[in-house]
Amino acid sequence: MFVTNLQGDKVSIVEAATNKIIREITGFSSIRGISLTADGRTLYAANSGRNSISAIDTLGGNVKGEIKVGREPYGAALSPDDKFLFASNKADHTIDVINVADHRVVKTIGGFKEPRQAIVFSQDGDQAYVLNRDLSIARVNVKTYTITDIIQDKQKSMKHMINEKINQEMD
Repeated sequence: MFVTNLQGDKVSIVEAATNKIIREITGFSSIRGISLTADGRTLYAANSGRNSISAIDTLGGNVKGEIKVGREPYGAALSPDDKFLFASNKADHTIDVINVADHRVVKTIGGFKEPRQAIVFSQDGDQAYVLNRDLSIARVNVKTYTITDIIQDKQKSMKHMINEKINQEMD
């Protein structure tokens, strides 16, 4: 298992059979979401403190690359085919789409509300679902890199808006 530690800016590798930490990878800056390639050889980690995604060789624990993205990346989610990585940028309200082969940002998608770590792809990889701060879910067409719709529980959304208003008035 790969477990993030925001306070220690590290990833602990835990052996599932014994629940013991067998190795730690350090060098992150306000680490958030992570994603692991299907072969387990590369770990992608969102560095909120450096506005980047680290690509880490899991066998040696070495940095293979540092990819500059938007402000305060929270999420790092690989597509089912491991060809693209979605990096959610909380402060920019965007998702950066990264080509895994060359670590290049190929598209920035706007229109989110402080996207979070929770990014999930459909099994066929055609759709991605991104959790926003207000607990709505943006559905993204992966082929066109556009938000197709927002899924929202109206009752929870209203409670969230009321809580936000109360918090603003208290500040």
